[in-house]
Amino acid sequence: MIKKILRKTLIRYPRVEKTASRLISSIPLRIRLGKEFWRWYSFFEECEQWSSDQITEYQIGCLRKLLYELSETSEFYRKRFFGLNVKHLTTIEEFRKKVPTLSRNEFRENYSDIRSSRWKKMSLVEAGTSGTTGMALQFFHPAKDRMREWAAICHQWKRVGYRPEKSRRAEFRGLTSPGKIVEVFPDMNMIRCSILNLKHEHVCHYADEIRRHGIDFYHGYPSALYLLAKDISTSGMNFPQPKAILLASEVVHDWQLAEIKMVFPESKIFAHYGCAERTIMAGWCEYRQEYHVLPEYSLVEVDETTSQIIGTNLFNNINGFVRYRMSDTVLEINKANCPDCGRSYVPRLVHLGGRLEEYLYSPENGWIPPAIVTYPLKSLKAVHEVQFLQKEKNEIVINYTANPETSSFLRDELDRIEIGFHRLLGESMRFRFNQVDDFSRDPSGKFRWIISELQEEMR
Repeated sequence: MIKKILRKTLIRYPRVEKTASRLISSIPLRIRLGKEFWRWYSFFEECEQWSSDQITEYQIGCLRKLLYELSETSEFYRKRFFGLNVKHLTTIEEFRKKVPTLSRNEFRENYSDIRSSRWKKMSLVEAGTSGTTGMALQFFHPAKDRMREWAAICHQWKRVGYRPEKSRRAEFRGLTSPGKIVEVFPDMNMIRCSILNLKHEHVCHYADEIRRHGIDFYHGYPSALYLLAKDISTSGMNFPQPKAILLASEVVHDWQLAEIKMVFPESKIFAHYGCAERTIMAGWCEYRQEYHVLPEYSLVEVDETTSQIIGTNLFNNINGFVRYRMSDTVLEINKANCPDCGRSYVPRLVHLGGRLEEYLYSPENGWIPPAIVTYPLKSLKAVHEVQFLQKEKNEIVINYTANPETSSFLRDELDRIEIGFHRLLGESMRFRFNQVDDFSRDPSGKFRWIISELQEEMR
């Protein structure tokens, strides 16, 4: 309650933000996280001991409830589930056989019919995809689901010693406020370090701030932490060694891991994988570098033909993601329980194949990680899909497809995209926009959204 009142105050009086943040941080984090967080956190801990049969029984129970709610409130799913007795669903196989997969385009085109007729009466949080395929989506989650999400992440981080009520982390992801290279969030036990232009003097400042705030975990994009490690290695500076490095939002490449391990030899490394639609949550096993899905979080399948991940969000009854076909792929899976940790978390994702994007380069701000390139692409309506082509260090060609129905907004959106990328890449960067009919795609429908001919220069 205290936190909600303070948050509302911040909206009306932004100048009190620092004071409010300190007031919130004076409340023990165990209390601030709230009962909903700890309920889910304890539940995920309990489920680690479950057998495959117990997990399946739980998933079927969640499906029955979810599919019934969607069939009652969603015009799209009412038709989708025709011929399936959702109240008496008995097997996952029956669910897969009778419910077709849902593509990203299909979700876009049927958004109004997919959305629950009761959505205005629900407590909601607006969300969206990052647009890493060049095509972002907007949708809603139940407001209370935020704590389930955070509990699932912290549950996985526990494998390398992270304690949600005590640990302090430095984020090398997201954006800091304009003019700040380090931003402090005392209410979250966290600081955020800018990953735009990781100059050596900035890295030295990060080291000082990490020591000052007692940071013991680093959390960020593999691409950003690789660039950080590369500067530390080149300069030979003494940078604080964290207990663990928590990688997220991108595929982890071997050459990135090699550099990070060399610079932080005393630190454990952990990677987790999820998505904005919350149709999958997976994290590395503490004994091997492969992803174990969290089956109480969502129902995960892998298409044997295209290798695409198909996920079902078991809790979103507002705009359901049921057998949602992601563009990300898995190159190798294993359907047996892990022989090292013994968890019944299957399928095991041994080798991810999606999100193999590249970097953009800016003469002013250096290498820009792919995950942060998506920031100016959120909430697009007139622009359908986007692709970046960089052959020169100071120029980027932005190819795009447009939605004919919203063409009147097109010019404004292109201007907004350009303004956003000038902020990321600097005012000296040149942009050329080029409208195309479509992009060349792989068998899963995914296209390369960043094509850089400068990529080899960074390794």
